Amino acid sequence: MFASQKLLFKITLAASLALLFNPGVFAEEQVTNEIKSYQHKGEKYPPILLVTNINIPSISQLLNKYQAFSRVDKEAVGLPIGVRILKLHRTKSDSTQFTTLMLAASTLGIVPVVSNKEFKVRYDVFAQGEIVSTFTYQTKSTDVNNLWMGANNEHETKPEEELFIEDSVSRFLSELKDSADTQALFQEYREYYPSES
Repeated sequence: MFASQKLLFKITLAASLALLFNPGVFAEEQVTNEIKSYQHKGEKYPPILLVTNINIPSISQLLNKYQAFSRVDKEAVGLPIGVRILKLHRTKSDSTQFTTLMLAASTLGIVPVVSNKEFKVRYDVFAQGEIVSTFTYQTKSTDVNNLWMGANNEHETKPEEELFIEDSVSRFLSELKDSADTQALFQEYREYYPSES
């Protein structure tokens, strides 16, 4: 019994040292997507109500920077067309999390718990409360947390995730241009409100 405990301790120690010196050992490969810069051509899209759970201040500024919409407003609740931008986190229950959790438990929390996470940004274009089209972009990232603080850890947006959000705006506008449902909605808006578009 004593010999097996020594062996378990040596395995735990070796894995712990590997994690401390190379925390990416258990991490999945980062997803890379080529980002193309969007250039708006033609008539501007109708004004939109922007609804988001993203607290970085640049999201509405970014949408305005591309000059695709005639107005982006977070306050104009009466606008018939809106865009909802949501960031979503999902921690994957996989071997990485399980292995590092066991290591952390065996070292009383000295070794951190590493978790692979899916980070998504979803854009919903809606009219009068009904979703017309949805665009989703996702990437993978890794969280490293203390065993004792993991349960209380709020998913704060990391700098690389903020960058992914900013890059997703250009991708959204590029796909929006090719979305038949959304373009038909914008055309219908122009027919009813020709002076505002």
